[in-house]
Amino acid sequence: MADATETTTTLIESSAPPHNGIVFGGETRNMAMGIAMFGAGLAAFISGLTSTFFTEAIAWTFILWGGFFLYSDLLLATRRFIVTDEGLAIRIPLRFWNRAKFWAWKDINRMDVVLDRRSTRAREAHLQVYHQFPGEISLDREDRNFDAELAALIIERARLKADGDAASIDLNNLPLGDALLLTWKR
Repeated sequence: MADATETTTTLIESSAPPHNGIVFGGETRNMAMGIAMFGAGLAAFISGLTSTFFTEAIAWTFILWGGFFLYSDLLLATRRFIVTDEGLAIRIPLRFWNRAKFWAWKDINRMDVVLDRRSTRAREAHLQVYHQFPGEISLDREDRNFDAELAALIIERARLKADGDAASIDLNNLPLGDALLLTWKR
Protein backbone atom coordinates (compact mmCIF):
# COMPACT_ATOMS: atom_id res chain seq x y z
CA MET A 1 0.00 0.00 0.00
CA ALA A 2 2.91 2.37 0.68
CA ASP A 3 4.24 1.86 -2.87
CA ALA A 4 0.97 3.07 -4.44
CA THR A 5 0.95 6.18 -2.25
CA GLU A 6 4.58 6.97 -3.13
CA THR A 7 3.88 6.52 -6.85
CA THR A 8 0.83 8.81 -6.68
CA THR A 9 2.81 11.44 -4.79
CA THR A 10 5.63 11.25 -7.34
CA LEU A 11 3.18 11.69 -10.25
CA ILE A 12 1.53 14.70 -8.61
CA GLU A 13 4.88 16.33 -7.83
CA SER A 14 6.24 15.78 -11.36
CA SER A 15 3.20 17.45 -12.99
CA ALA A 16 3.19 20.43 -10.62
CA PRO A 17 5.44 23.46 -11.13
CA PRO A 18 8.74 23.29 -9.26
CA HIS A 19 8.68 24.54 -5.69
CA ASN A 20 11.22 27.27 -6.44
CA GLY A 21 9.52 28.35 -9.68
CA ILE A 22 8.02 31.77 -10.40
CA VAL A 23 5.00 31.37 -12.69
CA PHE A 24 4.08 34.00 -15.29
CA GLY A 25 0.59 33.52 -16.65
CA GLY A 26 -0.75 33.65 -20.15
CA GLU A 27 -1.53 36.71 -22.18
CA THR A 28 -4.94 38.30 -22.11
CA ARG A 29 -6.50 37.92 -25.53
CA ASN A 30 -9.41 39.58 -27.30
CA MET A 31 -11.42 36.67 -28.68
CA ALA A 32 -13.95 38.85 -30.53
CA MET A 33 -12.70 37.91 -34.01
CA GLY A 34 -13.00 34.17 -33.40
CA ILE A 35 -16.39 34.44 -31.73
CA ALA A 36 -17.73 36.71 -34.50
CA MET A 37 -16.56 34.46 -37.33
CA PHE A 38 -17.74 31.27 -35.64
CA GLY A 39 -21.09 32.86 -34.80
CA ALA A 40 -21.58 34.24 -38.32
CA GLY A 41 -20.97 30.81 -39.83
CA LEU A 42 -23.45 29.18 -37.45
CA ALA A 43 -25.98 31.95 -38.01
CA ALA A 44 -25.86 31.34 -41.77
CA PHE A 45 -26.91 27.70 -41.23
CA ILE A 46 -29.55 28.56 -38.62
CA SER A 47 -31.15 31.28 -40.73
CA GLY A 48 -31.24 29.12 -43.87
CA LEU A 49 -28.85 31.20 -45.97
CA THR A 50 -26.89 28.16 -47.16
CA SER A 51 -29.11 27.10 -50.04
CA THR A 52 -26.28 27.19 -52.62
CA PHE A 53 -22.91 25.52 -52.60
CA PHE A 54 -20.95 28.78 -52.35
CA THR A 55 -22.89 30.17 -49.40
CA GLU A 56 -22.52 26.86 -47.56
CA ALA A 57 -18.79 26.79 -48.33
CA ILE A 58 -18.38 30.35 -47.02
CA ALA A 59 -20.33 29.48 -43.87
CA TRP A 60 -18.10 26.44 -43.24
CA THR A 61 -15.03 28.60 -43.89
CA PHE A 62 -16.22 31.10 -41.28
CA ILE A 63 -16.83 28.32 -38.76
CA LEU A 64 -13.40 26.77 -39.34
CA TRP A 65 -11.52 30.08 -39.21
CA GLY A 66 -13.47 31.16 -36.13
CA GLY A 67 -12.56 27.90 -34.41
CA PHE A 68 -8.93 28.34 -35.42
CA PHE A 69 -8.81 31.90 -34.01
CA LEU A 70 -10.44 30.79 -30.76
CA TYR A 71 -8.03 27.86 -30.37
CA SER A 72 -4.96 30.02 -30.99
CA ASP A 73 -6.21 32.60 -28.46
CA LEU A 74 -6.73 29.83 -25.89
CA LEU A 75 -3.21 28.51 -26.52
CA LEU A 76 -1.72 31.91 -25.72
CA ALA A 77 -4.02 32.50 -22.76
CA THR A 78 -3.09 29.19 -21.09
CA ARG A 79 0.68 29.34 -21.80
CA ARG A 80 2.83 29.58 -18.66
CA PHE A 81 6.45 30.69 -18.34
CA ILE A 82 7.99 29.19 -15.20
CA VAL A 83 11.34 30.58 -14.03
CA THR A 84 13.29 28.08 -11.92
CA ASP A 85 16.85 27.89 -10.67
CA GLU A 86 17.72 25.37 -13.40
CA GLY A 87 16.08 27.09 -16.37
CA LEU A 88 12.97 28.40 -18.08
CA ALA A 89 10.01 26.04 -18.41
CA ILE A 90 7.30 26.84 -20.95
CA ARG A 91 4.02 24.94 -20.61
CA ILE A 92 1.06 25.08 -22.98
CA PRO A 93 -1.53 22.60 -21.65
CA LEU A 94 -4.01 22.90 -24.54
CA ARG A 95 -1.47 22.21 -27.28
CA PHE A 96 -1.71 18.71 -28.78
CA TRP A 97 2.04 18.46 -29.48
CA ASN A 98 5.08 19.52 -27.47
CA ARG A 99 3.15 20.72 -24.42
CA ALA A 100 6.23 21.54 -22.37
CA LYS A 101 9.67 22.89 -23.10
CA PHE A 102 12.55 23.29 -20.71
CA TRP A 103 15.45 25.57 -21.56
CA ALA A 104 18.53 25.55 -19.34
CA TRP A 105 19.87 29.02 -18.53
CA LYS A 106 23.22 28.27 -20.15
CA ASP A 107 21.45 27.58 -23.47
CA ILE A 108 19.44 30.83 -23.59
CA ASN A 109 21.69 33.07 -25.65
CA ARG A 110 19.59 36.13 -26.51
CA MET A 111 16.55 38.14 -25.52
CA ASP A 112 14.94 40.97 -27.48
CA VAL A 113 12.38 43.57 -26.50
CA VAL A 114 10.62 44.88 -29.60
CA LEU A 115 8.84 48.24 -29.46
CA ASP A 116 6.69 49.64 -32.27
CA ARG A 117 5.91 53.27 -32.90
CA ARG A 118 2.32 52.47 -32.00
CA SER A 119 3.26 51.02 -28.61
CA THR A 120 1.72 53.34 -26.03
CA ARG A 121 1.90 50.92 -23.09
CA ALA A 122 4.67 48.60 -21.97
CA ARG A 123 2.44 45.52 -22.32
CA GLU A 124 2.17 46.22 -26.07
CA ALA A 125 5.90 45.59 -26.47
CA HIS A 126 7.03 42.07 -27.38
CA LEU A 127 9.51 39.90 -25.53
CA GLN A 128 11.44 37.39 -27.66
CA VAL A 129 13.58 34.72 -25.96
CA TYR A 130 16.06 32.72 -28.06
CA HIS A 131 17.38 29.28 -27.15
CA GLN A 132 19.84 26.96 -28.84
CA PHE A 133 20.51 23.37 -27.79
CA PRO A 134 24.24 22.55 -27.54
CA GLY A 135 25.59 21.30 -30.86
CA GLU A 136 22.49 22.39 -32.81
CA ILE A 137 22.37 24.97 -35.58
CA SER A 138 18.73 26.02 -35.27
CA LEU A 139 17.42 28.57 -32.79
CA ASP A 140 14.17 28.19 -30.86
CA ARG A 141 12.24 31.36 -30.09
CA GLU A 142 9.28 32.05 -27.83
CA ASP A 143 7.41 35.35 -28.10
CA ARG A 144 5.08 36.89 -25.57
CA ASN A 145 3.82 40.26 -24.38
CA PHE A 146 6.42 42.20 -22.44
CA ASP A 147 6.65 41.69 -18.69
CA ALA A 148 9.39 43.68 -16.94
CA GLU A 149 9.78 41.18 -14.08
CA LEU A 150 10.09 38.20 -16.43
CA ALA A 151 12.59 40.05 -18.63
CA ALA A 152 14.72 41.01 -15.62
CA LEU A 153 14.74 37.42 -14.33
CA ILE A 154 15.77 36.04 -17.73
CA ILE A 155 18.58 38.61 -18.06
CA GLU A 156 19.83 37.87 -14.55
CA ARG A 157 19.63 34.08 -14.61
CA ALA A 158 20.84 33.56 -18.18
CA ARG A 159 23.66 36.09 -17.55
CA LEU A 160 22.83 38.16 -20.63
CA LYS A 161 24.61 41.45 -21.29
CA ALA A 162 23.01 44.55 -22.78
CA ASP A 163 23.86 45.27 -26.41
CA GLY A 164 23.72 48.79 -27.88
CA ASP A 165 20.75 50.91 -26.73
CA ALA A 166 19.66 48.30 -24.18
CA ALA A 167 22.49 49.32 -21.81
CA SER A 168 20.77 52.60 -20.93
CA ILE A 169 17.20 51.25 -20.70
CA ASP A 170 15.24 50.73 -17.50
CA LEU A 171 12.88 47.78 -18.04
CA ASN A 172 10.24 49.37 -15.84
CA ASN A 173 10.25 52.59 -17.92
CA LEU A 174 10.48 51.67 -21.59
CA PRO A 175 10.75 54.53 -24.13
CA LEU A 176 7.30 54.21 -25.70
CA GLY A 177 6.30 55.73 -29.03
CA ASP A 178 9.56 54.87 -30.82
CA ALA A 179 10.42 51.85 -32.94
CA LEU A 180 13.23 50.13 -31.02
CA LEU A 181 14.85 46.72 -30.84
CA LEU A 182 16.56 46.22 -27.47
CA THR A 183 18.87 43.21 -27.31
CA TRP A 184 20.61 41.31 -24.53
CA LYS A 185 23.17 38.65 -25.56
CA ARG A 186 25.71 36.28 -24.08
